[in-house]
Amino acid sequence: RPFKSITAENNALNALKTDLDNIIATRSDDIKKLEELYEDMTESDTLTNGLVLLQYKNKIKRLISEQASAIETRAQLESRLESIKVATEYERRRRIKRAAYKNEDDRYAQDRAALNYILNNTPRSNTQLTEDDLDFGNERRKNIAIMKNVNSVDNGYYLILAVHNSVDKRDDFIKKVVATGDKQIDFFYDVSTSKYYIFKRRTNSIDEANAIKQIDKDKPYNARLSIVKIEN
Repeated sequence: RPFKSITAENNALNALKTDLDNIIATRSDDIKKLEELYEDMTESDTLTNGLVLLQYKNKIKRLISEQASAIETRAQLESRLESIKVATEYERRRRIKRAAYKNEDDRYAQDRAALNYILNNTPRSNTQLTEDDLDFGNERRKNIAIMKNVNSVDNGYYLILAVHNSVDKRDDFIKKVVATGDKQIDFFYDVSTSKYYIFKRRTNSIDEANAIKQIDKDKPYNARLSIVKIEN
């Protein structure tokens, strides 16, 4: 059902409920006044026309009946408003989720395009790269970090070179590595931390990951290798 239609119905029902609340409040006052007047007339010593008393009694009964109907209608309106509230919240979350998926798909496509461009267009550098030339980004713990619900990434052990929350810093690090002639580099984005994890390899076992850590330890970009385990 269209979101605007739900909102329009909600506004219309709320307006109707407000009118009903006012009617019920006014009628309650009318009933109270008539009941007090009827009681005074029946207890009075003065002679009161029986027909007049009957008319008052019938009017009170009619108002009470109408009041009961109005209260029931209001209860139905409140139930409908609650249903609309649930439907609106569901629709809101559905749209947010759909937008998030779209944004993530767009981000992933842009990330892949950026990586491919760097790999295919970064010239080899003759300048010796040093560790001081590199920004490794966020500090990482030495023990294995476990990450879950990482989109578009296979399970396994990842040898992380650097972690950045900036696209520019991410790309700068990758370019410097690729410029050395090493194109075995990739990255993934973690939504929960809003960070890019630049990695060298993915393995299926911790033993293999530890073995790879010992290879090319002298390379400056491998200076702060850490291991992340993805469990999706």
